Amino acid sequence: MTARSATTDALFLEEVARARAMEPASRLLAGPRLFERACRVMADGVRHRHPELSDDQVLAHVSEQLARVRALDGR
Repeated sequence: MTARSATTDALFLEEVARARAMEPASRLLAGPRLFERACRVMADGVRHRHPELSDDQVLAHVSEQLARVRALDGR
């Protein structure tokens, strides 16, 4: 195991522990915030790879990525 993967694993386990310690209502409210954060990260990645795209084009790419994820998930 590399140092990077060990660090990633440790961060993930900390995040899981924090989520398990949350009250159910707080956990429910965290869902939309986490989804928004994931969408921002995806958009930032698209902008990094394609700086020439407009905001609408970036949004279209993110929507396509989400559609692919849903298809893989069987939804």
